[in-house]
Amino acid sequence: MSSKLVTQIRDELENFGLDTPEDEVMSKLTNLCSSMAIKPSDFADQWMAFSINNSNLDLDMDGLTKFERFKMSKVGQSPAVKKERRSVLSARTNISDLFDDDVLSTYASENSPLRTSQSQKRPLESPSSYRVSKISKTPTRPPRHSSVASRTSLPCSLSPVTASPSQTYSQRKGSGDIVNTFNEGGLSPVTEWSGSGELLKVTLSSTLVKEPYQYMFQKLSAKGEACDEHLDIMGEMLSKHHGIEFENVSKPMQGDCKVVGRICCDSTGKLNASSVVLEGSLDTSYGKRVPLDLRGLENYALFPGQIVAMEGTNPTGRKFLPTRILTPVPLKTKVGGTGNRPVTIFGACGPYTSLDSLSYEPLADLLSKVEEEQPDIVMLLGPFVDVKHPLVEKCDVGDMTLEELFHSQISHILQRIPPQTQLVVVSSQRDAACNFVYPQPSPDLAITAPNLTLAPDPCVLEVNGVNVAITSTDVLFHLSSEEISQAPGSDRLGRLAGHLLHQHNFYPLHPTADDVNLDYPHFVKHGFFQSKPDILILPSDLRYFVKNVQDTVVVNPGKLGKGSGTYFKMRVKDSQQITNSTFVNIVKI
Repeated sequence: MSSKLVTQIRDELENFGLDTPEDEVMSKLTNLCSSMAIKPSDFADQWMAFSINNSNLDLDMDGLTKFERFKMSKVGQSPAVKKERRSVLSARTNISDLFDDDVLSTYASENSPLRTSQSQKRPLESPSSYRVSKISKTPTRPPRHSSVASRTSLPCSLSPVTASPSQTYSQRKGSGDIVNTFNEGGLSPVTEWSGSGELLKVTLSSTLVKEPYQYMFQKLSAKGEACDEHLDIMGEMLSKHHGIEFENVSKPMQGDCKVVGRICCDSTGKLNASSVVLEGSLDTSYGKRVPLDLRGLENYALFPGQIVAMEGTNPTGRKFLPTRILTPVPLKTKVGGTGNRPVTIFGACGPYTSLDSLSYEPLADLLSKVEEEQPDIVMLLGPFVDVKHPLVEKCDVGDMTLEELFHSQISHILQRIPPQTQLVVVSSQRDAACNFVYPQPSPDLAITAPNLTLAPDPCVLEVNGVNVAITSTDVLFHLSSEEISQAPGSDRLGRLAGHLLHQHNFYPLHPTADDVNLDYPHFVKHGFFQSKPDILILPSDLRYFVKNVQDTVVVNPGKLGKGSGTYFKMRVKDSQQITNSTFVNIVKI
């Protein structure tokens, strides 16, 4: 038994909070790693996954035997497949036999002698769809279609020259209608939306992502450490706020006790009242989980990843019976300068095209409103080149690459923005030319201007003493599909937005939705609120709204290119009394 291998295995197991196995178990473990060529780090990750999927097996002789059988059953399937492949290859006597067609004929013209009758066995076919890779998002240039040249060119320079006018957008109704208003302070309705005429300074928070970073390389151990660090931080804050000490979640307690942990689901399906478990931290509970019996709670709203403190009993140590959920820790009030004048903000979220066309008519109409009214700030949230658009999926964007189209959009937008209006562009994971990761760096554009601010997702901006928090990721929709609640008469949309403020971060859901690539170590550093935002912008496919949530003005402006698209107009008069001095309209484009 190699002492070096034993040390490596012990260190990797300690990363997951596992004790060093007995000598007999360690001997079998080292033999297993050596015979099956498993690295110690890989074994730790594979064992944790196997253990969790098998009712938290202990690392003993019995558990290790089951793990070995599991690995052998998987290994036993591969030789037959490889043998079959080898038999197919060995049957070929010449390398040319491996190809059905003449390879050279693929590169020859129609009249070339290289085009033989053999090359007609299987005619070349155009791909049915050119999917955009979530990793590079740089697809090759698509084949040109004969129909492209016949399409009508639009006068709008924002749209590709091959884009045809959108029938859906031209048939929209209610253009210019105000569909929602926020005015808790009883202010006089704003009829004049022009700004001060001076260029305002926009400052990005120091905790945001500054530079691109490598992603999709995070280890399970690093992900686990980040999740546990988050739980420890929130648990310590709850302990200080309530002045209590938390018990082990699986410790038998006949009397009332208080525990803290992360809400999880005991299966792979969606969370329900019978599948809720509470996962404790490594520090207080050794990472153990205990099922929750929610029948003793009058009201609750829970979702996977939520960190909560509960009071209740645990008579056997096998099921916790909560009677009360302790109140979350409120975010601290901002410390900063005060504004010296009112601020006018226009904002919209992509996609900026209808599904039936790549015509940027909605964006062009919004920019016409900006040119006419000249607000202080215009906030445009991605996606600008939406990876979910049918034409973008086929890479049918004319002669431009997706990166060139994205660069062209921002350039044309900047040309139409008045010089005294600050333009803020926020990246999106659905942008074909941006990195598919969250937190996401700001767009990589070789464009600079005094009135242009490129912001990451998520981001916090300070404008004239007002803190504005923004994320282009649809966290509200993701939470709505995972949350379970028993809260009669409560405001569901406001409750969903309140989860972000209670959890102190932009994306509290764990595990994430399928279309969110969350980098956990970077999220712990860059995805948390440092103080309570004055304004929180959360664009979503859910219905647009403006609400006062815990003294924060939360705005869901909707999507500009979805149906009868919407955007928002905002006027903030006093940075010290946000909710009583803010007037917001949500308007149909």
